[in-house]
Formats: sequence, structure tokens, C-alpha cells
Amino acid sequence: MALIRYAQPGLHGDKEPEPNLSYEYIPKERYTSKEFMQLEWEHIWTKTWLRGGLSQDIKEPNDYLTTEIGNYSILITRGEDMKVRAFYNVCKHRGNTLAQQKMGKIDKTFKCSYHRWQYDAAGQLVDTPDPHTFPQGVCDPSLHLTQLPCEEWNGWIMYSLNPEVKPLDEWLGPVKAHLESYNFDKMDLVMDMTVEWNCNWKTSVDAFNETYHVWGTHPQLMDWLDDQNVQIDLYDIHNRYLVPFGVPSPRPHIDQEGIGPNLEVYMEQNGVDPKSFKGNAQEARRAIQIAQRERGDEMGWDFSKLNDDQMSDDYHYCVFPNVTLNTHATNYMMFTQRPHAEDPNKCLYDLQMFTLPSDTNNKRAKQAQEVKDSNNAPSYMTVEGDEAPRVNPGMDEAVQGEADELGRPEHIYVKDGEEHTLGEVLDQDAHNLPFVQKGMNSPAYRGLWCGEQERRIIHFHQVIDKLIMEGGGQVPNYKE
Repeated sequence: MALIRYAQPGLHGDKEPEPNLSYEYIPKERYTSKEFMQLEWEHIWTKTWLRGGLSQDIKEPNDYLTTEIGNYSILITRGEDMKVRAFYNVCKHRGNTLAQQKMGKIDKTFKCSYHRWQYDAAGQLVDTPDPHTFPQGVCDPSLHLTQLPCEEWNGWIMYSLNPEVKPLDEWLGPVKAHLESYNFDKMDLVMDMTVEWNCNWKTSVDAFNETYHVWGTHPQLMDWLDDQNVQIDLYDIHNRYLVPFGVPSPRPHIDQEGIGPNLEVYMEQNGVDPKSFKGNAQEARRAIQIAQRERGDEMGWDFSKLNDDQMSDDYHYCVFPNVTLNTHATNYMMFTQRPHAEDPNKCLYDLQMFTLPSDTNNKRAKQAQEVKDSNNAPSYMTVEGDEAPRVNPGMDEAVQGEADELGRPEHIYVKDGEEHTLGEVLDQDAHNLPFVQKGMNSPAYRGLWCGEQERRIIHFHQVIDKLIMEGGGQVPNYKE
């Protein structure tokens, strides 16, 4: 069967020219070696832009949140001037972690829990107990919090450990305009989870950078997802694929005409009644696109910057180094893969889900309930949240109470071995990944043998090598 080109030209559907890729195997040591882990720390994590949090979580002056990368804790604040700033989260007196909650609100100052040194939301040291007992004084500028580059963009807060990082707009490149068309800043967070995974952070990124595994790992998706007619675009450092939703896989064993059970669900979630629908499976996708446009008009959602394919399909982006996005007209799902501080065989997997508000008055509590009742999230985004453990929410009690009142979901932290669910599809991926990582440590395994459907993975590794070499590092030749 000839492959079909679905993606529409213009409005971010254009096909990027294909770069020259090497199809040599990718050595396993890039996933298992502490040497390579250290190279990534020196040339990737400490040099690039990283996603630190959400603007909606620090909306008011003196709100704050914290995030971790490697062994570093980062403090992000909103000052009295409404400016967002990022700092190393450490008191300059004796090294205590200054803010010890995931998010919260200060009463004008951060007060160190050790000796009560105080800093304002702009990072200035404003009070020290018994200053006369410091013969060297406490007015040294180095005693203020160390500030990092930090910017707000499209509802995200971005920061960098590199004081000389290139401007964020330049870093984002073409994906900036692509993602701004989705109105991320108007979407509400409806799920927030962090899971400890027994795999390298790149093992997780790889799993979501190709559709080659879908038929084998997620067979239930075959009646409503085309895993073969996938447009892959490789940019300077970022990449994406465009996956047609609402149409069966063209694989020979899949019914091309009948409306399967999962396609029925996807149609219903996107405004098409499968019981009254007169067309076949090949016509469902277009019906979904029309229904979504009509629904957007009714709800007051602005889809003017989206093409018709974006009304139905998954425009899937990898924002280098570690943000993976499943973007849809009414919602998006974001994974942030963070490296373990010491072990290349482990990582932290952050999962957040977002949806456009479903009433024009922006009553977030009502919105969250409507999402929980499954109004417009794709079936693969649904999670049985009540079954997941609520351990270490890490939020100041007053802020958590306010968040609950507004409909913000509680942050769920799942430690290694604890029972939880990410939803059917992601549970299937999560089951595989520890076994993938274990296999990579086998003496019988050399490395990844990627095909054309896995071009995003090849390109991803080429970007890593490029940044290592540009930073003056040497990429080990594990192939010898």
C-alpha cells in the first residue's frame, strides 16, 4: 500500500528537508556509562534551556516553585514587580536548602530554616540575625542568591544553568511559532505526576520519538491511529512527527472500513456521534476535524492558527533536550525526562496533562471536574488518578488548599516500586523501559540499530554530539 501524505502545507504542516543521517548503530555506552553521563552534564544540562515549571503555578507576587536537575535544586520566584526569576536554591550562609517545598507563597521573605537568614523574591539578602557577630560583615554581594537566566514563554517557565546561554527565542527556533499556535498559556493543568523510572533519560525520550513500536506495544491503538503515514521533521536541534489520528493503521491485518471500538471512543471525545455517523473508518478523521472546528466556535476557543489536520492529529514535538509533547487542538500532554543525579540507569519522568477550559468564565474548579469526567482528553491521556499514591505532594499547606479550591491537581510523586497507573498506553511503555535498560547492559548487546522510522532518535544523538563538540568536549568512540 502506498503511503499517504496527510500533513497540510502551511500553518506549520510543511515538510522539513531531510538531513543526511548515518544509520550506523548507536553505542549502548551512551545509555549506561557514567563517563557519557558526565559529558551530558557538562555540555547539555548545564548549557541549555530547561523547563522549570508553569506560569499558572506562580501567578501572584511572592509565589514560588522549586525544581531539581541532577544534584541541584532550583528556586523560581515571582517578584513584587511580577517578574519571574530563577536562583540556585541554597542559603549563602551554611548551605541549607532555602525553599524546601515544591511550591508555595512567602510572606515577603524566604526564611532559612537553619539560622533564619532572609531573602526576598528578587534574591536579595534582606536580614541576618546578629549581624554584629560577623567581623567580615554581611553586606558582600556574593551573599545574595545567585540568579540564573529565566524567561516565561507560552505558559512555561524556562531557565538555564548557563549564564551565557543563547536567547530563548533563538534556542526554540521554528518550534516557537508552531507551539504558540496551540494556546498553551490558556490551558489548565489537570494532572501532575513524577515517577522514578529504572532507565536512562534517553531511553525514555527514545520511546516517544518513534511510532515503530506502536503495533507491537500498543495494539489497541491500531483501529484509530495511522502509525505508518507519519511525517518526520528534523530541525537544527529539535524534531517532531505528525501522527494521523481518527483513521486506522494501514497495516494489512487492520480493518480499513469498520469503525472499531477505540475509534468510536475517539470520535465521541471529539464531537462525533459514532452511532449516527454514516461514513466508514476512512471518513471519520475528516468528520472529527469539522466537529472540532464547530466545537471551538461554540466554546470560544481560537483555532485560527491551526490547520485542519491539527484538529484531529497528534503533532508530536521533542524540544531539546528533554521535553516531549503530544499536542492537540484542545489539550496537550507533556513529558519531561530528567537524569538521575548519579546513576545512568535511572531517571525521573514528569507527566503533566493540560486542557482548554470548557466554560468561558474560567471557573477552574468546574473545568477540572469536567476533564475528570472525560470531556475532551484523548483516550490515551486518561488516568485512573484515584488509584495513584499521593506521596510527597511537596506543597505548602496554604498553597495546596488554594490550588485545590481552584481545581489544580495535587502533585503525585511515585517512588520506585510503588503501585501507580499512567493510563493504559503509558503503562505499557513504562513496563517495557526497565527491560530495555537492563538489556542495554548485556555484553551481547552493542547498541541501537535504528531504521528510517526511528530517524528522530538518530538526529537526537547527533544533536548531543554536536553540543558536546561545540563545548570543547570529546565524544568517546565506543564503536572501537
